[in-house]
Amino acid sequence: MNKLIIRSKYIGLFLLKRVIYFLTGILDIFFMDKAKEKIKKLYFENVHGNSPDIEDKNSRHDGAKGHWLEKQLGKEPDGKNEADFWGYECKNHTTSGKTTWGDWTPNYYIFDKDSGYDLSRDAFLMIFGKPNAEKDNRLSWSGEPAPRTPNKISNFGQYIVVDDELNINIYYDFSKDLRKQKSNIVPLKFQKDNLLLAKWYGYEKNNNSKKTALETKVKNKFNNKGWFKCVMENNIYTKIIFGKPISFETWIEYVKSGDVYFDSGMYQGNIRPYSQWRSDNIFWDNLVTEEFSIGI
Repeated sequence: MNKLIIRSKYIGLFLLKRVIYFLTGILDIFFMDKAKEKIKKLYFENVHGNSPDIEDKNSRHDGAKGHWLEKQLGKEPDGKNEADFWGYECKNHTTSGKTTWGDWTPNYYIFDKDSGYDLSRDAFLMIFGKPNAEKDNRLSWSGEPAPRTPNKISNFGQYIVVDDELNINIYYDFSKDLRKQKSNIVPLKFQKDNLLLAKWYGYEKNNNSKKTALETKVKNKFNNKGWFKCVMENNIYTKIIFGKPISFETWIEYVKSGDVYFDSGMYQGNIRPYSQWRSDNIFWDNLVTEEFSIGI
């Protein structure tokens, strides 16, 4: 009799857990759909069929259009690394053919004060960057010098490695630097291979810096309820598209495949590092699970 009672209790607890799990899933779906419906409602009431009103802004800057969009959807622009709208990350139409995942500064740069190299940011740009003739020879670490995808070495001997712990590292090899004057440009202490220029920690458990790891950045932005993007044609908003949540593990696989790439925009005279991770819009289109082009 006692064994029967104990067994009945175990069965009861098991069934109770299953019911709680089922109800939690239903509630998640309900609230997720509720947030999505709210976003769709705001989009079709305030955005669809309109052109961004940015007369007092830089009309050539996609960021100005993004700020306008966020205000139409009921949010003041901010720099927080979290999903914008009730668990959904908002992305706006871009004219560049690419969309940014995040402007995520590495946990380590070789010119950081505690790097041990006593290297200034300007000196870094002089050694590992390139002067831009169209900008009065302003130094920058973008384009040709900076690597974009793993295991492809730039002409400046720089390359990305995703290691076994899913950290992203940028290394410099003096032996692979193709610049003819490299011996005159690169100081002796940097004339070596496997010199670490930058590092993003993958998981927080391995992170020994004050900045958050990529795991947290991706989770906060994209692994809640998902993301949405407002799409334009001829400068008029024509539809809203949605994509599923994206985990850090999925995102880092996109880095490995080259679908997500490093698009550095660092330049002399601006303290912002512009450490941007992006994908082409064609790739984002492949992640779309729903789209809506008429009112609800």
